[in-house]
Amino acid sequence: MVGVNDLTLDVQPGITGLLGPNGAGKTTLFRMAMGLTKPSAGSILVLEENPWDNPKLLKRIGYVPDGDAPWQDYTGIEAATHFAALSGVTGNAADSAAAEALAKVGLAGAADKKVRAYSRGMRQRLKFAFATINDPELWLLDEPLLATDPLTRRDLIQLIRDHAAKGGSVVISTHVLTDVEALTQRIALMAHGRLLAHGEVREIRDMLERYPRTVRVGTPNPREMGALLWNLPSVLSLEATEGAVIVRTRQPQAFFAQLQDLLAVKDIDFTSVTSLDEDVESIFRYLVSEQ
Repeated sequence: MVGVNDLTLDVQPGITGLLGPNGAGKTTLFRMAMGLTKPSAGSILVLEENPWDNPKLLKRIGYVPDGDAPWQDYTGIEAATHFAALSGVTGNAADSAAAEALAKVGLAGAADKKVRAYSRGMRQRLKFAFATINDPELWLLDEPLLATDPLTRRDLIQLIRDHAAKGGSVVISTHVLTDVEALTQRIALMAHGRLLAHGEVREIRDMLERYPRTVRVGTPNPREMGALLWNLPSVLSLEATEGAVIVRTRQPQAFFAQLQDLLAVKDIDFTSVTSLDEDVESIFRYLVSEQ
């Protein structure tokens, strides 16, 4: 089975978003960058070094893997100290590095609490604490914002921005386009182990403008709402369903503007407006169709 195939990606200092559906090859790419998987062909350079069988390079990389935090029976400070020791920091220096890392991610007050008693957001913070030990130049973050609460999300985004602002490089994988847009305009899109597109978010959005987009307008009066929306020039087609109207448009920005103007002058109830094509799975269906 091919995990990553014919992929060329040059990551510069700053933040790069890596987007792709499950099975796209993102985690495999990260594992190769960490020297945990050896490429069967081609080459990979991380910080201008070959990562395979190169433990010294690992000290220059902070990795936040997908999945739960390890060492559930340790306290937070014990887990961080253990990780520091594995990273080559020993003695009092390991204790200091662990305490500093926990403070940096907002876990100083929970340092003596068992990791298994941490909330999901706290365990995600702990993984970031591990990634800050040794003050690495490069962060590889695999779905770091997945299912985090708003406060944790805000704090982790700030940590990522701060690292990039200091001149560090960050590669963040996610399946949510808006997560990337909160951090960077520079993205790479992967599917089936291949790089489909690499550029700025606005360029990817421009590509999507060629395809019909789907928008759900929630309303207790779908027939009345549908009759009003049908007159908008940006609407290709629509369907009135229970509690909503589903609209197809090739001009999503124009549709949202026209919808806003319409709702401002028409006395009709609506409950929500949701783009059903914002997820990465939809984006990749569009792009893969051109391959």
